[in-house]
Amino acid sequence: MPATDRTIAQMADDDFFIAHRSDRLDPVRFDLQRSADPRRAIQSVAEVFCPHRIVRHDPGAPLDFRHSSARIAQTTFNQIAYGSCIDVLVDDVNRAQYIFVLQLRGEMHVTGHGAQKTITSGEYMVLGPDTPYRFVHEANDAHLAVGMPRRMIELGDQAYGGPSIGIEPETVEGVAGSLVDYLSFVCRELQRGGAAFESAGVRNSTEDMIAGMMKSILAARTPSPATAPGVAPAHVHRAEAFMDAHLQEDLSIEAIAAAAGVPERTLHHAFARFRGTSPMQWLRTRRLEHARREILASGGSANILQIANRYGMQHGGRFATYYQQHFHERPSDTLRIARVGESDPARIWREPDGLAESG
Repeated sequence: MPATDRTIAQMADDDFFIAHRSDRLDPVRFDLQRSADPRRAIQSVAEVFCPHRIVRHDPGAPLDFRHSSARIAQTTFNQIAYGSCIDVLVDDVNRAQYIFVLQLRGEMHVTGHGAQKTITSGEYMVLGPDTPYRFVHEANDAHLAVGMPRRMIELGDQAYGGPSIGIEPETVEGVAGSLVDYLSFVCRELQRGGAAFESAGVRNSTEDMIAGMMKSILAARTPSPATAPGVAPAHVHRAEAFMDAHLQEDLSIEAIAAAAGVPERTLHHAFARFRGTSPMQWLRTRRLEHARREILASGGSANILQIANRYGMQHGGRFATYYQQHFHERPSDTLRIARVGESDPARIWREPDGLAESG
């Protein structure tokens, strides 16, 4: 068996392969966590990635969270398994990292960009910093997540400035195969204690190598100039500005097209090509985003139905349906978050139920 395959197999069998002990060595920091406490699970992952929430599928099912991690320079290497059927929701955007995810065992379902995909053992996915994600974990799944600082991808030589990253799982081949080979080497060295990374030069070159291959993977996805959709025409921007200025008014497609200065058919075609949606769907999404901001800013005192009505949705149940489809949580969940505060970990657990809203 090749060394790479052997290392990946060992990591699939041993959730603490990277950091078989917990200590702090300069220059490599190792850490390991095992806990049944969801608060500790959130804290452990948030320390290396970003704030997020956990939603359990079965209120009675225990959590068996395992997190083995190491840091080289500003890049983190993380083996993560939850040992329970849960959802992890990442709402924040403009995050600080790109993340290379390699599924070690089982399956993980990922929702982002309005689509849901399943990543299986041996496949990888690159997660961008500007998209909300929902990860659905099975009890037996585990993955390796390598967090690369955003500046390493978007600045410097061959900086990536392409389109927003999708969630299509891909097989490990080409440059991705080379990256996984290199990550396997790094993880084996970490498993041996990280002595290879005592040199600052080695640490920096390791980080540069991983960043370079991640940029190559992303660059390969960027459309060529001949196939790129180009910059949206002025009438799309005029329509968007008009809708943004009248979010709380009863707008028709006729009024939007008139403000844009083009026929309705032209406007529909332009939105489909440059925005991947229709003008009215774009308007609905914008209204939902503003409604969510109002709920979060209310401190938990908002009247959801009044906010829905203010943004042109008179049917509370339909508003709740659209809201959950877009944000993967109910309006009442957002209200609860606003009420208890972002820093209160008690908000992380809720029992799944219907879409009915009480006010």
